[in-house]
Amino acid sequence: MCREYLQNLRGAEVWRATRYAHPRACMAVEATTHREGKQGNATLQKEEMLRRESFPPDDDNQYYELPPSGSAHTCGTEQAVERALFPQLVNKAPGPDKLSFGATWLLWKRDNERILRLMKAAFRRGRQPSVSKWATGVVIPMPGKDDYTELKAYRFRSLLSCIGKVVEKLDGALLSDESKRR
Repeated sequence: MCREYLQNLRGAEVWRATRYAHPRACMAVEATTHREGKQGNATLQKEEMLRRESFPPDDDNQYYELPPSGSAHTCGTEQAVERALFPQLVNKAPGPDKLSFGATWLLWKRDNERILRLMKAAFRRGRQPSVSKWATGVVIPMPGKDDYTELKAYRFRSLLSCIGKVVEKLDGALLSDESKRR
């Protein structure tokens, strides 16, 4: 019965079950204070405060205007994408899309045209697809802090989409090349 229950767990239920199987020491933290003076006592309140502090709410890009057409999308060649993709370590943790660099490498070897089109489209539009901007965040208390009731005593580790990282790296390389050219 227990084995059947564990085999049918999905998503967050798996992690909840491991928490009971492998108990860890829990750090009790007093009320957390936001820089505006608001206090959070319950765990959900603290999580929401940390989330809003680290990831301010998005305005859904409702006022975003597309930049004038340029030619950056023509610089997204196979060689440029390979220079951005292949130096990445395959053991890096993937973001919420669960598509690791190892899987991205395999996709590149099988259908590099698809990734190349995605990169060029991101540069043509002047922004990344919203899917590659999602992140999984983990709150970590910073060691040696005197007061763990303040938000600045914690830091986030963000796991980003691997495809998004490649777009950012390619963008950085193009900006660097352009600044050297000028």
